[in-house]
Amino acid sequence: MQSIVSGTSTERVVRTLLLMLLIDGFTVAYLWDGYVGYARQNANELVRLLGLPADMAPSFNSSLTANEAQRIAQAAKSGEELSSITSVLGNPGVEHGGDAYFLGPGGWLKVQLTGGRIAGATWTNGPKTESDQQWQRWIGYALAVGGLIVGIRLALVLATRLTLSDAGLQVSNRTPIPFDAMTALRADPAGRSGCAEIEYTADGRLQRLGLDRYVFKRLPEIVAAICERKGFANPWPATTAVEGHVP
Repeated sequence: MQSIVSGTSTERVVRTLLLMLLIDGFTVAYLWDGYVGYARQNANELVRLLGLPADMAPSFNSSLTANEAQRIAQAAKSGEELSSITSVLGNPGVEHGGDAYFLGPGGWLKVQLTGGRIAGATWTNGPKTESDQQWQRWIGYALAVGGLIVGIRLALVLATRLTLSDAGLQVSNRTPIPFDAMTALRADPAGRSGCAEIEYTADGRLQRLGLDRYVFKRLPEIVAAICERKGFANPWPATTAVEGHVP
């Protein structure tokens, strides 16, 4: 007989692909906010509070954490030159009203200046704190794992094969079920639409294999060929045995 090889249904591929793209999209969004987006929102909030144009929002220093800023603020001595801080953090992101602002991902260090010398330094958390950003990253990592799992699932879906040949019926890489071992082919006993069940003997025991048209695109054609070969009644007599046709 001429072999019939069936992959999975287009609907199954599309659904799995859409799920993967959805998860991957959320993964990128959460990680972007955790590493960049929230920090940029803090920069925009700083210039808004200072009454400056939005395009003056400074870039942030990823190494300037709240703990590091508080350490620098405590170490800064009144009367010192600003260079004692710029030597560590570089130039301030914003200078306004005689004060210098150093922006970190989670907020900003404000250095008050008098006559060009340090008068005091304080750290202010931005609207999106370091904790908020860490949560975004954790959620992003979790979604990335989920996206990887669905990606593997998609690969398995694309690799789905159902083959009917003179050797019998083979699901993927499993051992084929010989025609001589097949004892019955019927519609799904549970009444699920588009499902069939093959009964066969293996190692002297009666076995059953459920098949689904959602999983195997050319299942109606394969069912029709088995019924013709074995003389079974076709559980889907109205089904047109055309490749890829699912009524």
